[in-house]
Amino acid sequence: MGILTEYFAAPTDEAAATVLSAPGGPSAPDRTAGGPRFDTVELPSVDPFVMLGTLAEMLCGLPYGEITANPRHGALVGSGGDEGPWVVTVSEVLTADLAASQPNRLAEMVRAWTRTHAVNAPPHRLVAGMVALSALASRAVVNRESLYCWTCLSD
Repeated sequence: MGILTEYFAAPTDEAAATVLSAPGGPSAPDRTAGGPRFDTVELPSVDPFVMLGTLAEMLCGLPYGEITANPRHGALVGSGGDEGPWVVTVSEVLTADLAASQPNRLAEMVRAWTRTHAVNAPPHRLVAGMVALSALASRAVVNRESLYCWTCLSD
């Protein structure tokens, strides 16, 4: 059993929580709009708590304990029960730092991160995913939205 993680931007916690009742998660098509429900990035190997927290430590230059003590780091917005799905927040600090990151600097940081932490994905996939997450964060900042992570268990 694995964990699927999909990061997305939404205007409010309440709007983000609506994805819990939508089959397929935040990137599933919205039948009324024809496109995805939210602007999303799939990062199946990056959990929003520990793994994103360790990357945030490197990116933000703050101690891991300070990163995880932020009340918006992985705060539960909504739950579909014991087996999920769940929606949690990504802190505003990390969102802003991701949005401000230059792709080359972020790529170097992700490569260093994969050498020092157990990561379940090849570095080139993580680099591409984190650069996409940085772009999502940039769009979220411009649109005055927050980042969230939709997580569910997979078979």
